[in-house]
Amino acid sequence: MNEKGYRLLKVDVPSGEAQNVADWLVKKTKLPVLEQEVSGIVRLTASLERLDSLESLLVRESVKSMGAIEATDEFLPGEDWETLWKSQGFQRFLVNHWLSIIPEWDTDPKPATPFIRIHPHLAFGTGLHETTGKCLSLLVDYYPRVPVEGGKILDFGSGTGILGIAALVLGHGDFLVAVDNDPLAVEATLENLELNGLKQFSKTGLSPETPGDGSPFGNDGKFRLIIANVTGGVLVNWIPYLWELLEPGGAMVLSGISTRERKKVEEILPAPRSFHKAKKFHTFWLRKADF
Repeated sequence: MNEKGYRLLKVDVPSGEAQNVADWLVKKTKLPVLEQEVSGIVRLTASLERLDSLESLLVRESVKSMGAIEATDEFLPGEDWETLWKSQGFQRFLVNHWLSIIPEWDTDPKPATPFIRIHPHLAFGTGLHETTGKCLSLLVDYYPRVPVEGGKILDFGSGTGILGIAALVLGHGDFLVAVDNDPLAVEATLENLELNGLKQFSKTGLSPETPGDGSPFGNDGKFRLIIANVTGGVLVNWIPYLWELLEPGGAMVLSGISTRERKKVEEILPAPRSFHKAKKFHTFWLRKADF
């Protein structure tokens, strides 16, 4: 810990730009970022402790060019950034009165209902972002009352692995394939699988940029559930391929779709489907015909 304290960067951005700016800040600072939303404006708070003065200045000026409404830095005396982030950024919460999401460092008693433990590491995805939260909500709403035996789950763009792990715990399948194009996310997913004692029921890997680049999950057969919480731009390219990987009667959850991207995604989505509108991003739940 720095005995003199830490310099923090506070960035206000429109909610639609928050995920891109937050991801960029995480990569630049090599530390987690706090996210708080008020009236459509998201405040991102990042520690600059690992950056020198010039690097800090470049980061502050760069976020302005990325659409930040305001970017200021301030000195926080006597604080440990990790402690501050853990206390304010990610705490235990309950999804639809059933599934608990618990930080790794939370030592309170275990709940009686299903739960998973998550360490966010440097990857996006704790359930606090609206797209992740909506996917978790749907996984709880549609969880099978009798666990699906022999069913495989694909978490495409896994981030921390929170969605795939939740699907496993809720019984949507008994084996998970989790892929992401970010090595840090793949590492975070693997560690969270180990944290929940599920490594033996899963495999992880890097995903290609496009379907034509080869696939780490192409030899895994059909999937009972496919979760893709990415962006509309990515989904437009991947939906036809992912749909072919879905077994008859299987379900697909698609999220991270902005209002601007929604029409393009809908044009290639097969029916039937249900649409779930959120503040800024949208989610689709699809069921493949069972024949």
